[in-house]
Amino acid sequence: MLLQLLLITLGWIFNYAHRMVVSPLLPMIKSEFHLTNAQAGLLMTALLLPYAIVQVPAGYLGDRFGRRKLLTLSIFGYSLSSAMLFFASSYWEVLAFRALYGFFSGLYYAPATALIAEAYGRRKGSALGVFMLGPPVGSGIVPFIVVPIALNLGWRYAFPVLGIMSSAVGILLLSSLRKLEEKRVRARLSIEVGPINLALANFLSLMAFFGVLTFLVAFLTNGGMGVERASYLFSLLSLVGIAGSLAGGFLYDRLGRRALEVVFIFNAVFIVLLALRPGLVPVLILGLTFYSVGPMVTAFTAETAGKDNLGSVMGFVNMVGFFGATVGPYFTGYLIDRLGYREAFFSIAVLYVLAEVIIKGTETRVSRT
Repeated sequence: MLLQLLLITLGWIFNYAHRMVVSPLLPMIKSEFHLTNAQAGLLMTALLLPYAIVQVPAGYLGDRFGRRKLLTLSIFGYSLSSAMLFFASSYWEVLAFRALYGFFSGLYYAPATALIAEAYGRRKGSALGVFMLGPPVGSGIVPFIVVPIALNLGWRYAFPVLGIMSSAVGILLLSSLRKLEEKRVRARLSIEVGPINLALANFLSLMAFFGVLTFLVAFLTNGGMGVERASYLFSLLSLVGIAGSLAGGFLYDRLGRRALEVVFIFNAVFIVLLALRPGLVPVLILGLTFYSVGPMVTAFTAETAGKDNLGSVMGFVNMVGFFGATVGPYFTGYLIDRLGYREAFFSIAVLYVLAEVIIKGTETRVSRT
């Protein structure tokens, strides 16, 4: 299963690279189409809404018909639809192609995490920590790939380059998953109280997460930093998050929900620090905790589900979370337009505090012993 885990993770890495490619290119896109910050936020919202809506169907269909099929459909679908941004000639076409990408990328998470959680059992936290390298690595590598391309050829060329790279991963993944035997159960589409509470906390967490990621480069450049330096600090946040993701899964296997409560508070504190003193050190500190939330939430979600509704619950918690992610960029952009960057980031810190309060009341379905 190790080879499959690594390839599934690589597919998730490129899922995030395509998702976050707009952030380092945002100053160029805003300039070409003369966008406000709220309109720029919709570039992320456009993909996150269909992404969120498709989560529960993806989980249920994976439980019922097989998770391998959805994973391969997702990676080839999101590669092609993202590459089509090369042809976008207006703001509305960019939104449309991003929405199509969001649909296909949304088919990936629920079947992938259910497959990993089932295969690794009590070691699922550590395994999901590897899988959740997708957000930090994908977000971290994307500026190094797309910024030089955009500066030399134009921002549109970045999208087909990423599409070719992720399609190559898709070919390897398709070949590898053919050798993997899936455990089939009678799928059940039902959600209990525990996942609902967890989903609400995930809503606030991803609302904050994507608010920061969407506007971090713009926040830094607004303070006088150059686009290239700001983009590389964006990458640094994500690359430091590699250690955070691995540590998050490891800590969850040992501390359970308590680890998640602590990391929510740390994220709130470190975002305030970044808003007050933007620069290298705050980015490094925040990177250690910012990406550790993903594997913790995913492992906790698996413990609120049964074997017959694992995919559905995974999809549900992620769906509600990504409704928050859908709101987050627009909400943050709106606050920036009305109040300024610093005040908007202070508001994001409050979201993490509220998520910590909610998570305290969430119970697991199974024992962790």
